[in-house]
Amino acid sequence: MRIIRRDLLRNMDLMQREMERLFSDMWGRHPSSALGIETWRPPTDVYETPEGLVVKMELAGMREQEIEVVLDERTLVVSGFRPDDRPPEQLSYHQMGVNYGPFGVQVFLPWPVQGDGVEATYEDGFLKIRLPRRTSPAAEGRRVEITVEEESQG
Repeated sequence: MRIIRRDLLRNMDLMQREMERLFSDMWGRHPSSALGIETWRPPTDVYETPEGLVVKMELAGMREQEIEVVLDERTLVVSGFRPDDRPPEQLSYHQMGVNYGPFGVQVFLPWPVQGDGVEATYEDGFLKIRLPRRTSPAAEGRRVEITVEEESQG
């Protein structure tokens, strides 16, 4: 009999995706796998409270209409576009640190959340998303009995 721990496999998958994200973050901007366009990742905090998770993201200079938040099962995706408001003429920069253009952040959630209780607020350049813990139990797997059929003698 083989026992597969789904939690272990799922956690390994989450760990691999997080490592890939960390490596791409080391280089700042990275190509989007879907479109081949260069994107950036805003500074993001993810922390746990007694009520659930909070995702806080720095998105200064953006309007709420330029940000999209999508919750899909145990993944939160925040994306958008920060327009480049720099003057079009050639400038001599002494330092550059503000990113413009498309951005995307994918946060893998450690446990299921209550989808209808998710709240997102945008204030003073910070997007804060509150993800409450799921209070109703999720559909869990069940044990399936194995029936042995005897060969007919005939």
